[in-house]
Amino acid sequence: MKRTSIYRTANTGLAVMLAAGALLAGCAGGGDAAKSGDNSKGDGKRGSISSSLYDRGNVPVEEGTVDNNRWTKWLNEQGPVDVKFVPIPRAESKQKFNVLFASAGAPDLVFDYDSGLMNDLYVQKQLLPLDDLIQNNSTEYKKLADQYPILKEMGRKPDGKIYQFGRLLGMKTNDLLFIRKDWLKKLNLEIPKTTEELYAVAKAFREQDPDGNGVKDTYAINLSYTAENVVNAMFQNTGVFSKDGKLEKTWEQAREATAFKKRLFSEGLVDKDFLTDKNGEKAKQDWINGKLGMYAQSSGADQVSTFAIYQSLKKNVPDAEVIPIELPKGPYGQFNPNPKFPVQLTAAINANTKDPKAAMKYIDFLVSKPTMNTLKNGLEGQHYKTDKDGCAQPIDKEKNKKEMVMTNDIAMLSSMALMGKCEKYEIKLSPDIPQEKEFLTMIETADKIYLNPNLPFATEYDSTILPSLSADLVVINKNTDTINDLWKKAIVSGDKYTPEQAMVEAKSLWEKSGGKQIDDFYNKWYQENKNKPMRNNDFIKLKFD
Repeated sequence: MKRTSIYRTANTGLAVMLAAGALLAGCAGGGDAAKSGDNSKGDGKRGSISSSLYDRGNVPVEEGTVDNNRWTKWLNEQGPVDVKFVPIPRAESKQKFNVLFASAGAPDLVFDYDSGLMNDLYVQKQLLPLDDLIQNNSTEYKKLADQYPILKEMGRKPDGKIYQFGRLLGMKTNDLLFIRKDWLKKLNLEIPKTTEELYAVAKAFREQDPDGNGVKDTYAINLSYTAENVVNAMFQNTGVFSKDGKLEKTWEQAREATAFKKRLFSEGLVDKDFLTDKNGEKAKQDWINGKLGMYAQSSGADQVSTFAIYQSLKKNVPDAEVIPIELPKGPYGQFNPNPKFPVQLTAAINANTKDPKAAMKYIDFLVSKPTMNTLKNGLEGQHYKTDKDGCAQPIDKEKNKKEMVMTNDIAMLSSMALMGKCEKYEIKLSPDIPQEKEFLTMIETADKIYLNPNLPFATEYDSTILPSLSADLVVINKNTDTINDLWKKAIVSGDKYTPEQAMVEAKSLWEKSGGKQIDDFYNKWYQENKNKPMRNNDFIKLKFD
């Protein structure tokens, strides 16, 4: 999952903390019927809406298109409303939504992980307040939010009203760093424990022909798309951090992280075209083709997509040994990488929708347990069978991989933390199958090293915890968007433009644009709430029943 800088994505009130205790009480709502109209109040009319749906370019040709396939048809056949799906390029979702809203062509339902986008849409008054709609026209989501009030509190904006729907996941891994253990063995290298050791390993992976083909065609690590989040976490370059009783921006950390990336780039240890790899697809192909020694990704260890990448690598390079490794210690300490926060806000309703009740019916359908089960396991008899323990077991995993590749993005409101042990991804893997046994070990290791309660998270305060910026501060924030371009410029410009120059210009732009007002805003919030549970480490052991 892609994440953005804390200062650009803060989007909820602190009341989430006060509701934390309610997370442990009760069981999830959800009816037993996932058929048309069964989970909605209303006048009996079916209604019609439009809904966004990520387009990752991964739907097999024989399965149709992202907006017309077996699952979009299933949703329309089994759901309570007619839905027209609007494809949204995953790597450019914010740009696409901005264009659609500017042209009055945005869908009724907006699904997106970017809390910064949602905050911008709220400030622009593009989102519909949901309080009355949930109270008067919802069954399933209302039941869920009543049992877990944190969903309401996290969905609130500064005006006190709810604007977003969410799901319950539990604290899980998100950012990962894999390494080719077989390459380490071949070159007689140890797992890197510090960023300097990582650099040494990176240099060896590039220069000492670890794949043994006699050609200098391997690279050390990927930096494109969300991979840079992993490198940033080694240097605590995550937006803000607490120091001496106040919040500070990570200027020095950003400079150090940029200098490290520049070193890798300048010495040819990373793909020279990484900036043009907007969705990380080229880096993924380099990894599965055996040309990368380390692979950073954002999706979580216990995901179908992560296993699929591993399977593709093993198909191409059967002898490859892969392990997740702790983030090496950097100049500011050692950290856990970005996790999935236990509660995730993923959906909102367009303020201009003509039929909010129909949209609410569809949300209720999506959050019901039968729908969640179908989107996770497929259709009984076609994609899975029920074992003696009552758990769904896939009938043909290869078939499911092809036919269910798009369901994860449809299931952005599935509260998988409430689905019981049967729905843990590990249950679907068999220790009797060598490749699946290997991956089970990888999941176990990733959970241990990336959700380590003895280490701080690089992202100290998740964007979902920080309060929303006011309209005037959002404008200021937008005026500083080019700061990230300065850091990137420093990476690729050699001696002509250094990280030190980038930091000077970035700080100047921040100050001239009024960034101090944003600093003051967050520090006021921090001073008022610093003794309450706020940090990612406070939530690491949070469990849902």
